[in-house]
Amino acid sequence: MEFLDNLESLAGRDLPPLVLTIGVFDGVHLGHRALISGAVMAARERGFQAAVMSFDPHPDSVIFPGRPLLYLTDRADKAAYIEEIGADLLIIQPFTLEFSHTSAEDFITRLTRMADIREIHVGEDFSFGHKARGNVAFLREIGPELGFQVKSLAPLEVDGEVVKSSRIRNLILEGEVDRAARLLGRAHSLKGEVLHGDKRGRLLGFPTANLAVPDRFAVPGNGVYATMTTFLDEQGRESENPRPSVTNIGTRPTFDNGVRSVETFVLDWSGDLYGQPIRVEFIRRLREERKFAGIDAIRAQLALDVENGRDALRVAGRS
Repeated sequence: MEFLDNLESLAGRDLPPLVLTIGVFDGVHLGHRALISGAVMAARERGFQAAVMSFDPHPDSVIFPGRPLLYLTDRADKAAYIEEIGADLLIIQPFTLEFSHTSAEDFITRLTRMADIREIHVGEDFSFGHKARGNVAFLREIGPELGFQVKSLAPLEVDGEVVKSSRIRNLILEGEVDRAARLLGRAHSLKGEVLHGDKRGRLLGFPTANLAVPDRFAVPGNGVYATMTTFLDEQGRESENPRPSVTNIGTRPTFDNGVRSVETFVLDWSGDLYGQPIRVEFIRRLREERKFAGIDAIRAQLALDVENGRDALRVAGRS
């Protein structure tokens, strides 16, 4: 897959005709996958290339700066998931306040001047342009003049729920990571570097990796989770197969109610992870965070968490 880091990079390129799909695609969930897959299939049938256009940062974070927005995926993961679906070209347009004032007509006109776009695939609820005045009806109206057809896809439902990034975010924040995974099509994950912590886990007999997670990503609600942990190389690529693990998210109320942390105990493994980049996939919540009477009580609970984690991972087919 070829990657372009802005819309202007399309200009002057010797590209074949394109089938283009446009969206933010945060999470690249099952609905996004269905939309992109449709565009890829259409491109293959017609001998064209499949192109995906996305935006970074998320438009809502620019248009509504007072509303905190938590990402499901970073830019690298988004690109990797889109490449897996089969796209030939990915354009990630920087979304700035200036760009947000581009009218729907100007945006589509610029786009079609830079590339030979034969089809545009979008969700039925897609909107774009200044004040979101562009939509599917607008695209269908302007398409014949600019040489493209429009295909729209109705929202996907799974288990009676509409698959939307906002719904997935809420499920993750509520700790419902298994339900979120059904909408994502995979387990939600966090990645970052292992930092030095207070080493209490080591003293309890359960040494944990303290994961540094940027504030802008969706961290599951406080509690203990059955997880899978993958060690990454410096380029963020998997260096080993995922390992079973149990992860605690919270403020350690038994000790100090300190800064919220993400701490992972990798099962049946020993070694030094400080400075190591890792990815933690959240499979199922085991329990809520709670305060214990003392060290012996928390040590006993941690042993139980490990056994419950093994069982949950075995049921999920991830052990």
